[in-house]
Amino acid sequence: MPAQWQRLVGEFLVPRLGGDVPAWAAANVYAADRMFARYRDPGGTPRETHGRLRRLWMREMCEHAGVPTPKDPSALAEEVNRWVTERVVAPAPQASDAVRGLKALGARLFTSSAQMAADIDGYLRAIGIRDLFDETYGSDIIDRWKTNAGFYRKILEHSGVDPQEAVTVDDQERCLDWARRAGFARTFLLAPAGTGSSHEVIATVAELVDRLSA
Repeated sequence: MPAQWQRLVGEFLVPRLGGDVPAWAAANVYAADRMFARYRDPGGTPRETHGRLRRLWMREMCEHAGVPTPKDPSALAEEVNRWVTERVVAPAPQASDAVRGLKALGARLFTSSAQMAADIDGYLRAIGIRDLFDETYGSDIIDRWKTNAGFYRKILEHSGVDPQEAVTVDDQERCLDWARRAGFARTFLLAPAGTGSSHEVIATVAELVDRLSA
């Protein structure tokens, strides 16, 4: 996915600001590394921080690519992210069928990402399953960082889902610990078969469909 991002950022920005695709690809690597480093100590709430760091990302890309920064870097950053995320295809060919299987069970579907909701929205559109999700959380929607049980409590509150019916999947055990503390009824760790965990372990999302339909 990073390679797709680098290419697509260049394809979008060359007609708008000039330069060439390789220069923008290198600029994106430079600016994205700096942006991710700043996220380690954001210094603000998600809603405030995401926008501020995206503005810096755009400005630093322009500086690195040697082109003038646009008058409204925030607006252009939003345009770039929306355009790119809707074209980046995640390397998970079986995920779409698995999500459709979950929907067929009658489940309401949500994401629980630390990223911006708009980015998740775009990635799901790229693989053709956005319409299956009720909401794309999105630390900005609930304005909570994904750093403790409060993140999951806010999702339950915002979505109206009964904790006793709530199920979540993650590849990070600590995130599932937080979800369990927030009251989620079932927590699934996405990990190789045989992995030891206090949570239920699944090797693929498709396996989740079988577990929930049993």
